[in-house]
Amino acid sequence: MFKQLTAYWRHFFKQIELNFRQLINQISQLKQAIASLKASSSQLQASLPQLESLQDDIERSVAKFEFKTQPRLERIQQHLDHIQAELNKYQPKK
Repeated sequence: MFKQLTAYWRHFFKQIELNFRQLINQISQLKQAIASLKASSSQLQASLPQLESLQDDIERSVAKFEFKTQPRLERIQQHLDHIQAELNKYQPKK
């Protein structure tokens, strides 16, 4: 009976030891993940001003493009309206 009890406790303590080793490994992995997250966050923070500047440049370019193309689009629409009106003249009436 003492042998069985000793084997039980030995097994029990082995399980506890295994659980602690797994916990230590998981904590180590978590520390590495946190360090990686901090580094990535720092890189992102450092690149934010450049991204904001790029966004401003893109918005300015789009506004300039829209400003320059608006008169041309209006002329194209006038030509399309004229063509459609001419086509309507030659379609048979029902």
